[in-house]
Amino acid sequence: MFKMLLIFVAAFSMTSAFALTNSVVAESPDWSPVVLIKSEAPDSHGDSTAGYCNATFIGKNMMITAAHCIVLSYISKDYLFTIQTGYYKYVTRPSDGATVRIGYVKKDTFDKHVNIELPKILVDKIARQGEKAELGPTDDFAILWWNENTPEIKDMKYAEVATPAEHALVSKNMSAYPMRAVTINFFNEMSTDTKRMADLNSYKWNNGYIYSQSNSRVEEGDSGSPLFVKINNTMKIFAVVKGKASTIFSNWDVYPAVNNNICDLNKRMPTDMKIKSCN
Repeated sequence: MFKMLLIFVAAFSMTSAFALTNSVVAESPDWSPVVLIKSEAPDSHGDSTAGYCNATFIGKNMMITAAHCIVLSYISKDYLFTIQTGYYKYVTRPSDGATVRIGYVKKDTFDKHVNIELPKILVDKIARQGEKAELGPTDDFAILWWNENTPEIKDMKYAEVATPAEHALVSKNMSAYPMRAVTINFFNEMSTDTKRMADLNSYKWNNGYIYSQSNSRVEEGDSGSPLFVKINNTMKIFAVVKGKASTIFSNWDVYPAVNNNICDLNKRMPTDMKIKSCN
């Protein structure tokens, strides 16, 4: 008998040409809360490399992302993040007057010193093991928040999060609810259409996370991206991208569900930083 190895990684190899495979352009303003974040937090040796991830605004000065995107910042207490919003730009072609899309472009870039909220189980792991702590498929989730004024997002319509009741309903009958991933990925997308989306078509609930072998698969650079669920014609965040899991026989995408943790984390935050779905 041999031991089967289960390996979690940030995403698929960089040999693929497209981020979020079998995806389409996510050009609707409804996806504007999905943004890029960057951290240059050092590791235990003092070395630092710019790390990029997706995050989603769910309220004023409040974002959700994957914990593995920010764990070095949490451990090193280097809480400075660069946040970049964007939009799809269109121009009029002089030759025929047609309106054409030239790609996803930067709107605003700003720095914030954030507070980081992690699930208690992960906080305990980090306290014991530091950088060696393994982030499981159910605890790879984080909230970032700050108190400073942020004029760059004053007109943004924030994403909604599924309520605990909705979370319970969806997890019991997942196939009845459409799921859509939205990501910004300039690492693996060869075109300038770097904000993309894809509907999942083969997924199931697996004790705290979504297991997906859909036609659309995540790529390196998709980490922290939101997975939306359609409830009563409204798209609400249900999970975030962790990445790929694999055995020697198979591989699948892992999306940790946010409402396993989000309301408990929100209780630790200031009274004026309340998440609508937890009220």
